[in-house]
Amino acid sequence: MREFALTLHLRLHDSLTALRRAHAIGDDDLAVAQAGEVEDLVEIAARHGIDIAGYAALTTAS
Repeated sequence: MREFALTLHLRLHDSLTALRRAHAIGDDDLAVAQAGEVEDLVEIAARHGIDIAGYAALTTAS
């Protein structure tokens, strides 16, 4: 389960980084796609009881 949680955290980090990058370059379609990816990862984390509270500040900054 630790490997799964680590992979989920890495994917969430990468998705949030890509979301910020999409916003920065003004690519709204990419931003929407990345936001969907983030939402999916948050849902997966919730279903498996993985704590992602540390990402809350990052998502509001995006």
